[in-house]
This record gives sequence, structure tokens and C-alpha cells, in this order.
Amino acid sequence: MISSPLVDYDTFFFPENLQYYVRDQMGWDAYKEHHYFGLLLSHRLNRPEMIAGAAACWSHKTLEAIAEVYRNMPKGYQGKDRGRCEDRPDASEEISTSTCLQQKLNISAEAALDPQMRQYVMVDPYHNMITWNRTEQGEWWYWKGKPNNVGQMEECCSHRPIGVHKYKQKFQIENLDLQFYGPAETSTQFHRTIQGKKEITARYVKKVRKTMNS
Repeated sequence: MISSPLVDYDTFFFPENLQYYVRDQMGWDAYKEHHYFGLLLSHRLNRPEMIAGAAACWSHKTLEAIAEVYRNMPKGYQGKDRGRCEDRPDASEEISTSTCLQQKLNISAEAALDPQMRQYVMVDPYHNMITWNRTEQGEWWYWKGKPNNVGQMEECCSHRPIGVHKYKQKFQIENLDLQFYGPAETSTQFHRTIQGKKEITARYVKKVRKTMNS
């Protein structure tokens, strides 16, 4: 693997799409360049920008470097977050990661977007995210700080997804595997259980399968 993802247990991961993004779209040398990327969360409370925990990705060089930082990370502080790279009880994974990368290695979080400004990582089931409308929803945490031309609704998400989040049950994972990797005739079975979203979810799955097989 040319890059190393930290993937939540309930994230369905597409390793070949991570490789496509790093090698083919971005043209990075993961062994010589520092990168920390995924779904970018904007600045909050003077903290560094950070990557949502659904799938936080590091280049190989960054993985090696942060391992040394973690080995030497100060431990034992019992108080609340004070914006330092330190190991403490109840620390947020995303905040601690971004803080350590920024302070110790000068590495900033990068948004993983395709050329059409669509997200590679989804923090919610894709059948929900393809209905999110920035104009109607307003600038809640998901939209805050994102470019005005970032994709939304059916253009929210890349047709080569790296990870989709919040699939906790075995049958859900099996359904996703059928949709994206199974025989064509099985790819739409799950849509019957998604009330009111059958057509748009089927369209998205069809686009993903076509793009991944191109």
C-alpha cells in the first residue's frame, strides 16, 4: 500500500481507490512526500484543520515520521485539551493527530477531492449524503469552511470512493460489497430497503461501478 489509512471499524474501505487518488490523480511519491488527507474539517477553536476519523490517510513517509512523534509524546497530563501534542485521557483522536502533525512535523490536513470537487470520504451512509443540500441546511459543521463550489447532493461524492462511514452491521457490509463489487444483477437489491431514495442511490452505485471498472 502506497499510503496508510486509519479506518474506523464501521467504514467500508476501497483500497484500490486510495491508490488511484494518490498515484493517478495526485501523482504523489508517498515514500518521499508528507501527506495527511481525507475529509477535511475546518478550523474550530483555534485548532489545526483535521481529517474526519472515518478514514484518515497518511503517506508512507508521514506514517514513519508520526510513529517517532508518538513514541516520544509526553504522557500523564490529566486536564482538558490545551492544544499540545500530548497523550492524555479522553483525548480526541482527530484533534490529537492534527495537532501532533502540525506542531511536530509541520504537516497540514489536505482535503481529498476529485477534479469535480466531490468528496472521496463519506462521513455518513452514501444514501444520506447524496441528499445533503448546503443551501437548505446552512453552514453546519460538515459544510463549514468548504469551498463554495464543493459538490453537494448527487454530486457530493466521488465515483471512486475511498471510504463510506456508519455501516455497523454485518448485513450492511455484505450489501455494500454486493452493490459495488458483486454481479450487475445484484447491485440494486439493497435500494429496495431505502425508502424514497431508491432511484438516486441506484444512480450513484451505477456511476461508481462504471468508473471503477473503466
